[in-house]
Amino acid sequence: MKQRILQQLYSLPLRAHLLMMALLLSLPAMVLIIKSGMAEQKGAYRKGFSEARRLANDIAKEQYNLAGNVEQLLMALEQIPDVERRDQKTTHAILAAILERNKQYGNIIIADEKGDVWASALPMTGSFSIRDRRSFQQAVKTKRFSSGDFAVGRVSRRSTIGFSYPIIEDSGKVRGVISANMNYEQFKERFHLASLPQGSAFSIIDRNGVIVARSLDPERYVGTRLRQETFQRMMTGPKRATFIDRDLTEDKRIVSYHKLQLQGEGTPYLYVRTAFPLKAVMEKARLALLLNIAALSSMLVLAVLSVLHLGNVFFVRRMKTLHGAAHRMAQGDLDARVRQVSDEGEIGRLGEVFNDLARNLSARQATLLKSEQELQELNRTLVKRVEEETERRLTHERLLARHARLVAMGEMIAAIAHQWRQPLATLGATIQSIRMAWERDCLNESFMKQAEHDAQKQLFYMSDTIEDFRNFFTPEKVSERFEVKERVEEVLLLVSPQFAHSCVTLEAEYLVGDAPLYIVAYQNEFKQSLLNLVSNAFDAVVDQEEREPRGAGKVAVTLTTVNDKVVVEVSDNGCGIPAEHADKIFDPYFTTKPGNKGTGIGLYMTRLIIEESMAGTLSFTSGPDGTVFRIELTRDFSDEVARG
Repeated sequence: MKQRILQQLYSLPLRAHLLMMALLLSLPAMVLIIKSGMAEQKGAYRKGFSEARRLANDIAKEQYNLAGNVEQLLMALEQIPDVERRDQKTTHAILAAILERNKQYGNIIIADEKGDVWASALPMTGSFSIRDRRSFQQAVKTKRFSSGDFAVGRVSRRSTIGFSYPIIEDSGKVRGVISANMNYEQFKERFHLASLPQGSAFSIIDRNGVIVARSLDPERYVGTRLRQETFQRMMTGPKRATFIDRDLTEDKRIVSYHKLQLQGEGTPYLYVRTAFPLKAVMEKARLALLLNIAALSSMLVLAVLSVLHLGNVFFVRRMKTLHGAAHRMAQGDLDARVRQVSDEGEIGRLGEVFNDLARNLSARQATLLKSEQELQELNRTLVKRVEEETERRLTHERLLARHARLVAMGEMIAAIAHQWRQPLATLGATIQSIRMAWERDCLNESFMKQAEHDAQKQLFYMSDTIEDFRNFFTPEKVSERFEVKERVEEVLLLVSPQFAHSCVTLEAEYLVGDAPLYIVAYQNEFKQSLLNLVSNAFDAVVDQEEREPRGAGKVAVTLTTVNDKVVVEVSDNGCGIPAEHADKIFDPYFTTKPGNKGTGIGLYMTRLIIEESMAGTLSFTSGPDGTVFRIELTRDFSDEVARG
C-alpha cells in the first residue's frame, strides 16, 4: 500500500508537485500564526512582571535613600548648639530653612523627653505632643534612629510616616527627640506612569497595612487598610515578590512588592506595592495577534500564487530543456551540451557538470602539488615557529597576570570606597556643625576639641585602609612561610564593607581549632586568589537576586584540613555555573557575567597561582543552588618537626 502511494506520487507531473508544496506551506504558516500569538501573550506577561518589579524596586530604592538622608540630617541637627540650648526662635529658623530646601520632608519637629514639641519647621498654631507616636516611643526606648507608622501630621495635615532620632546627654539619658516626616506626594512627580499600562498604580503601606500614599485615587484609599489576606501575604512572604493578585478594585492585576526595614528593627516599617491591570497588559498582545493574523494570511496567499507561477517559469520549463539535451547525449551526440540552458542557479550548473568535473580534477591535481610544497616549507620553518609561538604565549600570560592584578586593584578600590563612605559622611557632618557654630558665634574651645577628635578618628581609620591596600599589593621577591587563617581574615576584612552595603551576608567558619596552619608560598598571591573567588561569589549572588530573587544571599568561607592538606572553600547560593560552561570556566577571557562586569581572566590567573606557583589544586562543584570553589595546599609542618 505504501509503495503504491509513493509510485502514484512519483508519477505526478512537476506542476502537481509544486501545487502540493504550495498547499503544504499553509500548515507551517498557520502554526506560526498560533505560536506567534502565544509568544506575544507570554512576552506581554513577562514584560508586565518585569515592569511591575522594576517600578517597585525604583520606589523602594528612593525610599531607602530618603531614610538614609533623614537619618544623617537628624544626627547633624542633634549636634547644633542652638538645639542643645533649646533656642526656640533660632532653631525654628534653621528647621524652616532646611524644609524650604528639601521638599521631600513634610515637617521637622523637636520635642522634649516627654514628647512636648518646642520647635517646628512649619508654624505652630498651638502646643501639641508626639508622645503617642511610635517613632518617638521607639527612639526613647532604643536610643537610636527609629521609624513610625501611618499618621496625619498635626501641623502639615498630610498622610505620612515619621522617623525619630534621640537627643542623648553625656550621661546616656534621653533629653529630647528630633522627628521628621516624609512628603510622599513628590513620588507622583518622580515616578511617571504614562509609559505603563493604563490603570497602573503604586501604593506605600505601613507596618500595619494602612495605605500611606497611592498614585491612583489617593483621596479614596489613603488611610484605609489593605485587605487582610493581601497584607498577610506580603508580611509572611520574601523581601521581594511578583505575582497575580486582586487589587483594591477587585480586578486581576500583576502585583509586585518590596519590603523596607531599618537596621536594628525586627519588622519592616514600609511596603512598596505596584499593581498593573492584567487586562491592560494583555490588550497589546491581543491586538498584535490580530495584526499578525491579517499580515500572515495576506503573505500566505501571495506566497502560494508566487510559488505556482515562479515554479513554472524557472523550474518546469528549464527542466524540459535540460531533459532534451540529456536525451540527445544518450542518443550518441557526444558534442551535445546544455550551454544553451542558462548557467545560473542549480539547474544551470547541472548542465555544466561534465565540463566542471574535468576542470575540477585538473584543479585538484594542482592543489595537491601546491599542498605538498607548502608542507615541505612548513617542516623547514617548524622549529622557528614553535619558538615564536612559545614566546608569544609567555608574553600573553605576563599581560594576563598584569591585567588580573589591575582587576584585583579595582576590586580593592571598590572595597575602600565602601569603607570610606561612613567616615566621609561623619566628616561632612562635623564640618557642617563647625560652620553653623561659627555662624552663630558659639564656637568655643570645647566644641573645637570635640570636632577635632571626631575628624582625627575618621582620618586615622581612612589612613589604615590605605595602608592595608599598599601592603596587599606589595610585590614579593621570594615565597615565605605564613599562617593561612590570618591571611583569610585579612581578605574578609577588606571585602566586609562591600557585603555590609548589600543584601549578601559573609560568613567564615574555621574548622581547625586553635592550632595554626602554615604554608610556604607568596602570601599576596594567595590573598589575591582568595579575593577573586570571594568577589566572584558575591557577583553570582547579586546576579541571582537581580534575575530571580529567592531569599537572603550568602557567601561562606570555610578553612579546614584533610590529611596533610590545608583546604579553603568559598561557597555561595548564587546562580551557579551552567553545565555547558564547566569545561571552559578556567579559560582566559571566558566569562559568564553579563555586560562589562567580567574580564574572563580572574579564574584563569587564580588557577595559575594555585596550581603552578603554589603547587596546589583548584576545583569546583556547581548546581542550581550555588557553587563551591575548593583550594588545596600542602601544609608546612617544619615548626612541629623542630619542636619534636
